[in-house]
Formats: sequence, structure tokens, C-alpha cells
Amino acid sequence: MLAFFSNLYQNKRAMTAARNSAQDAPVDALVIGGGFYGAAIAVYLARQRGLKRVLLVEREAALLARASHRNQARVHNGYHYPRSLTTAYRSRVNSPKFVQRWPQAIQRDFTALYAIARRNSKVTARQFERFCRDIGAPIQPADAALCALFEPRLIENVFLVEEYAFDATRLAQQVKRELHQAGALIQLETRAMAVFRGGNRRLRVVLQTGNRDERAVDCAYVFNCAYSGLNQLKGDFPGAGSIPCHMFDIRRMCTGRMKPALTLIRRLTVMSGQRASTV
Repeated sequence: MLAFFSNLYQNKRAMTAARNSAQDAPVDALVIGGGFYGAAIAVYLARQRGLKRVLLVEREAALLARASHRNQARVHNGYHYPRSLTTAYRSRVNSPKFVQRWPQAIQRDFTALYAIARRNSKVTARQFERFCRDIGAPIQPADAALCALFEPRLIENVFLVEEYAFDATRLAQQVKRELHQAGALIQLETRAMAVFRGGNRRLRVVLQTGNRDERAVDCAYVFNCAYSGLNQLKGDFPGAGSIPCHMFDIRRMCTGRMKPALTLIRRLTVMSGQRASTV
């Protein structure tokens, strides 16, 4: 009950702000979230869809500074999804497109291995190999020297695969250049607070930059690409804000000194129920 009245109060406050805020110049589309997905959509809207005024807002002081920078930088090629054939196949189709589209950011100078655990894994080595053949993903048994790096009591088999990584810093630089070339507007250190229905079938987005007063932007389209912040918007489109969520994704990052034989691998995934990945 307390949460209900708290959300109601925040919505009323946001609605008042939308009515009373200073008005920025209207835009055709407003993209929330300056990660890779949001930035790529902004470029697409300006270039392929021909929208004249596209505004990209990002809460951090730089683009691609949160999940796009902190995740594993894996260019998925299907291997990660043996329990979802659709997701795996779509990854196989789109991976070459990503590599061709952003070549300066792609890293290939390493060996990529997938190891199948003997215990707790949702897939056996034989099933994993057949799955890769089904989706057309290159796979071959790792040589004896690589297999010797693993404890055979814990690991059933090890496979050599073709999977690349991306350099988040280079990708951010290229994305920023393309945004400027496409004429997209960028506002950093800016948060989208709420989205409301406006007049003439348009939308009004309440923004706040730093500690400044909130202001409103009128637009035709809004694309919410905020990843973990998808359900944080107030207003007429609260998304999943009222749905309780009790699932948490806990990450542990270990640092240590690698054996010389492991330094050229740099991409090791162990399929063990909850996938463990070392980069």
C-alpha cells in the first residue's frame, strides 16, 4: 500500500513538472539510454528513417559507459544458447553483420574455448557439439595441450570455437562519430524522468540534467533503451514499475595471475548450469 501511494505521488509530481517545466525545442524522436543499442537506434532513425531531429539522452557523462562497457564484450555467435535454438540461430545470423558493421572495434587475436562441465551442466558435450552443428557454428575438439589445462574429473570436454569480442572504447568512439555525422543531438548527464501523452498524438518527456530544474521535450516517438532502467519511468507509461521483481543476477569478478598457457585464450566459457565465463 505504501508503495502504491509513493508511486501515485511521484506520478503526480512528474505530471506537474511536465506542465510547468521549461520547454525545449520539439524533436521527432527521443532515445533514452546512450548504450550501444540506444546509440545505434538513434543513428538508424536519422539515417535510414530520415528523421530530422533525433535526441539521444544518457545519464552518464559519456556514451557506452555502463552495461555496454562493463559486460563481457562478447559478440555472440550462438554458442551461449544451447537451450534456445531461436536465440542461438539469430545470434549466428547477426554476428557477421555486427562484425562487418563495426570492424574497427572487433578483436580476433585470441583463442575462444567452450568447456562442458561433468556436473550440473544443462547440456552434455555430445549435445553441445550436435547443437553447434545444427546452427552452423564452427566447432572442433580442442587439442591435447589445451585440454590438459582442465581437470578431467570436472570437465567432460573442451571445444575450440569461433567467437569474437569487441573493444568497448573503440566502439564508443565509432558510434559517437556516426551520431555526429547523422546529425543526432546528444545530451549527456541527462535523465528521463517521465513520459506523458501530449496533444496531437505526440508525447512529452520530462528530462533533468544534473541538478538543474526539470524540463519537458515534445516528440513524436520515444525509444526506451535504458536496459536495467526500463521500468523506472513515471507518467502515462510506467512499464513494469508496479510488478514486483525478486530475481537478482549476481556477478563475481575474480582477478588473478594467469598461467602462461592461458594468456592467449582470453575467452573461456564453462557450461555448468549457471554459465561461468572468463575473459
